[in-house]
Amino acid sequence: MDKMTPEEVKHWFNLYYTRLCTFAFRLVNCKETARDLAQDAFVVLMNGHLLAKDDVGSVKSFLYSTVKFAALNRIRHQQTVRRVHEEHPLEEAEEAHVLQAMLHAEILGELHAALESLPAGCATVCRMSYLEGMRNAEIAESLDVSINTVKTQKQRALTLLRGRLSPQALSVLFCLLWR
Repeated sequence: MDKMTPEEVKHWFNLYYTRLCTFAFRLVNCKETARDLAQDAFVVLMNGHLLAKDDVGSVKSFLYSTVKFAALNRIRHQQTVRRVHEEHPLEEAEEAHVLQAMLHAEILGELHAALESLPAGCATVCRMSYLEGMRNAEIAESLDVSINTVKTQKQRALTLLRGRLSPQALSVLFCLLWR
């Protein structure tokens, strides 16, 4: 049992690639998938061990069997996916909800990254005010600073954030400001 050399695989590839593509296409009815299956068969051939790597019938049988089983597995997988989608269809409202959740996560991620880039005092005041919903007086008391310092830090943070955030993230931030 020997592994094939790249030259031997190339020889068999030149002989059988087109035939295997045609065979796979008849099974899966998709040219790209058929090409992929045929190419994968040669990868399996190159990585596998054959008893008779010089026997035309043995190699041919191996290649056709490899393509056949890979095609059948692909078809079974597609049928399973189709059945799951039929049993649990995603409605447009659910798709919109998923998209909205993804956008929300991205924008909040951008906000948090921008907050991390602010000077420490600005970032702390911003988090306490906009994310935790604390009032200026509560922040001042918690940090043991004046209310004017809190207001100044908030104003400085907003100025810095305007240059660091996308318009979408900035809109979310302003929504947080006026809630």
